[in-house]
Amino acid sequence: MSSAAHQPEAMVRQGGFTLIELLVSLTILGLILGLLAGGLSVISKNWDVNAKRIETLDMLSRAADILRRDTAGMQRLVAVSASGGPRYVFTGEQDHLSFVTLEPPYPTSDGPYFVDYSLAPNGLDVELIRARAPYRRGMEVFPGATPANRVRLVQGPYRYTFAFAEKSAGAAGWRSAWRDVARLPDLIRLQVVDARSNAPVGASLIVAVRADAELGCLSENAKVCSAKSGGRLQAQAARAGAEMGSEAEEMR
Repeated sequence: MSSAAHQPEAMVRQGGFTLIELLVSLTILGLILGLLAGGLSVISKNWDVNAKRIETLDMLSRAADILRRDTAGMQRLVAVSASGGPRYVFTGEQDHLSFVTLEPPYPTSDGPYFVDYSLAPNGLDVELIRARAPYRRGMEVFPGATPANRVRLVQGPYRYTFAFAEKSAGAAGWRSAWRDVARLPDLIRLQVVDARSNAPVGASLIVAVRADAELGCLSENAKVCSAKSGGRLQAQAARAGAEMGSEAEEMR
């Protein structure tokens, strides 16, 4: 009788938890949840950083494609003034780039267009802006653009730096500004640097100027052109360039 009386109590003890066991279990569970929360926080942070980096690289890639397209269509137009003599219609500064190019015929007219790359502060960020305007006869500098013709290519806490070089000059030949009005650069470089860490954002973009012949070479009777002058502007090429610029404008 005594053994049978104590049997339910033993069965109750075997089927439950003591207070100490419950506290230990809760402590272990709390540690596991804490580790999981920390791991998820690290994963989320890395995910945000990687997503931001991918977004930045994609933005730079699109900007690089546009700059390549513009330089591929660059026109060697010449402005001839009585005081300063002939000069190429090209501006190359550390923070500014402008020239005349032909755009694809879709979705707008194929040009020629004056394109201008410049920097604009926006709060703590800096924007790389591409603007354009139709090229008109006699233009020597970018005339300005309407808001619809201004596009933000890159935005962020960055520094943008243009540089220019001749192919024969090598790596040490990069110039922060292009002052040679009688010759166009062979190479244009765009560097983007994180202003907070001074670390490059992606690789430097280097584009080749493909307009490797004076417009005077298009004339059957041309005697002076890039093949002989190495790309340097000559008097006959200057006249031909001015004439071709007028013809291009009239054909629009």
